[in-house]
Amino acid sequence: MAPADLGNQGTLWTWTIQSFMPKTPYHTDETPETFTPYGVGYVELACGLKVESRLRENTPEQLTIGMPMKMEMITVRKDEEGTDLLTFQFCAAEEQH
Repeated sequence: MAPADLGNQGTLWTWTIQSFMPKTPYHTDETPETFTPYGVGYVELACGLKVESRLRENTPEQLTIGMPMKMEMITVRKDEEGTDLLTFQFCAAEEQH
């Protein structure tokens, strides 16, 4: 094995909307009452690898197969010491003109 730079941009390959709170081991500070739906999709990176990811966009009107995406870091929850626990998600990349 060797480290590889996969980049932080790709193309949305497919997607769905997670409209209900996932079962364990999903672990955030959310409750069923405060849960907000989010997109889930596969993003194809430039190297051809497809990564399953949470998506910032969370409505069908915001998501299109083939749209450019970029990775961002988000806080999932805080640990017992108050430290932010992070993960990645993808969001729509701004169009380059």
